Amino acid sequence: MAQTDSGGDLEAKFASLRSLGVDYGLSRTGIAITTGGYRPRPLAILSGLNATQLSAAIVDYAIAEQASNVVLGLPLHKNGTDSEQSNITRAFAQELLREVRIRCGKSVDLVMWDERYTSKEAASRITAEAMARNQRIPSASDLETELDADAACIILEDYYKERGEEAERVAFDDPMVEAECNAAHRRNAEREEQLRAEKMEERERGRNARREMMERVRAEEAAEGRAEEEGARRKKKKKKKKKKKKR
Repeated sequence: MAQTDSGGDLEAKFASLRSLGVDYGLSRTGIAITTGGYRPRPLAILSGLNATQLSAAIVDYAIAEQASNVVLGLPLHKNGTDSEQSNITRAFAQELLREVRIRCGKSVDLVMWDERYTSKEAASRITAEAMARNQRIPSASDLETELDADAACIILEDYYKERGEEAERVAFDDPMVEAECNAAHRRNAEREEQLRAEKMEERERGRNARREMMERVRAEEAAEGRAEEEGARRKKKKKKKKKKKKR
């Protein structure tokens, strides 16, 4: 399902929209970030993770970067039909959506964006940049280490350039899974609220303990001061008595 908004609302939305770009792959996954589409920057290349671990890592980045939107590249055939890899990506999108909903609720959107030519574009850019700097042209193995993160940047560039038109919003295939995720998010939110309340109580107890300690110290200092004054008065009285006896 494509995203729909009125022209003015769409421009305002995209001007401040902070998005995480994801170039998903079975071996490596590139992550990038941008606000308003301005100069997307690579964040990481993730590897050696299963789908559950990768989903958790992506949501970790979304939370750390305060992104409210995740754009997952969808590798279609040249004619726009689903490929074997796009079917794999759709299956991963369900796992990622599950992690997003459990941890972020509906505060973070997940959409898929046509990424048919992003890898080739990323390779061309990396090669062109090396030539412009009179550096060695990267080999295929060199490109592998940079390609995914750069492809994630291009996914974001294209997504913002088109204002997300024709982006596919990811929805749960199974309503039961959606209900379970929503319930899990509510439990997590309640637990976090309870932890916040407990921390506030602990801080308040700490403040009260420090306040009581300071009051005790002030009271002790005042008592010591009064004792010193009383001692000084007694000494004066003794001196006066001695002077009278001498007379």
